[in-house]
Amino acid sequence: MANIRQITDWRAPTRIGVSYDKLLAAIGTQEFGATVRDSVLSMTAGARRVYLFEATSRESSTLQYSFCEPEVTELFPAYARWYLRRDPVGDAFDATPHHCDVALQRVRPSDIATPSFRRVFFDDAGIVERISVIQRGQDAWRGINIARHASDGTCSDDELDSLVGLACLVLPMLPLNRRRNAAAQPLTIAELEERLRTRCARLTQRERQVCARAAAGMSVEETALDLGIAKTSVLTYRQRAYQRLGAASPIALRALVTQ
Repeated sequence: MANIRQITDWRAPTRIGVSYDKLLAAIGTQEFGATVRDSVLSMTAGARRVYLFEATSRESSTLQYSFCEPEVTELFPAYARWYLRRDPVGDAFDATPHHCDVALQRVRPSDIATPSFRRVFFDDAGIVERISVIQRGQDAWRGINIARHASDGTCSDDELDSLVGLACLVLPMLPLNRRRNAAAQPLTIAELEERLRTRCARLTQRERQVCARAAAGMSVEETALDLGIAKTSVLTYRQRAYQRLGAASPIALRALVTQ
């Protein structure tokens, strides 16, 4: 059975200063996960894999970042379907039932009860240990997994202390990183149309379709081709909608539906 230890006292690693500033600056960007990875590598003898995730149960987990071999990435669908609920990390969830609880879990290949899971994700790749730090948030668990290769050996006590300290700083950032990432993603045409429907009830369906495409940055020509109508019709629908909404341009229209 995997070793689990509840964390009641932790200290930030003395080397975290510069990395912490970088982590704060990277929240909500594509560099956040890589910044966490670099911090892990700077505090340990090595890490073959690094994962950041949130989970609401043993069966429901969302990966925020992964650093691993390409062939392992290809196995993610199989993991979600067959092995997620069998992963010992679920035991760490049970060990952190209350808000702000933190636990450290060490998983060796011999702790994996499912032979195919052990072979594919541990033995074949030479993984000798996986460290997980799990923190219970208000609505979900947050976690970081670090897998070690045989060439790096298992983690020392000093490395474990550093990883716990780093995790206790990083894991509370995951919800904010997720929300900022979501806010930075462009809305789809369907989402823009739905926002126009709920916020601008005076528009007709065709006006919503034309305006959604204008807000998405599509030209008159592109909109005409996409909807199968004449360019003059697109201009007419745009002008009529702009007058009803008090918008003077696609930029003003986009601000109306995205704020």
